[in-house]
Amino acid sequence: MFNRAIIYLVFYLTFGLAISQPASARQASCQTDNAHLRAMPMVEVSIGLSDGSQHTLNARLADNNATRAAGFQRVCASTIADTPILFVFPRAFKPQFHMHNVVAPIDIAFIHESGAIDSIQAMQPYVLGSRNKPLYGPNKPVIAALEVRPGLFSDLRVDLGAVIQWQVPAASVE
Repeated sequence: MFNRAIIYLVFYLTFGLAISQPASARQASCQTDNAHLRAMPMVEVSIGLSDGSQHTLNARLADNNATRAAGFQRVCASTIADTPILFVFPRAFKPQFHMHNVVAPIDIAFIHESGAIDSIQAMQPYVLGSRNKPLYGPNKPVIAALEVRPGLFSDLRVDLGAVIQWQVPAASVE
């Protein structure tokens, strides 16, 4: 009886710790690179601040259903920290982003047709077994969203007065 109780205790402690750990601690099989990320061409993104200064980022371009759906899923935190992704949509609408299979936090800016930022949100990974699985989206229809490492928008002083621009390669955005 004593041995069975110890086995159950070990099982419940192990299982309990596993479901309470953040996704980054559980995701040992993350990838530093994958086919979806490689399929995203590089694009130069210009961020014009309200004070007249400007920043330029090199980002991956998610411009089709497959790359937009994949985003940063199953990608290691180090890759997320080093690789912004610009999601471009074929028309203005109100997308909903989730953090399923994403191992690290991400900041996201939703971008109006004019290039103005609709909102900037801090997205958090899900905890396995959690009932709280929020969706993140803009206030109004947008044509793009820019995902970056946590704190980058703050570090660059990017706020709702900023304007984001990019050049989409010809024959792009499905």
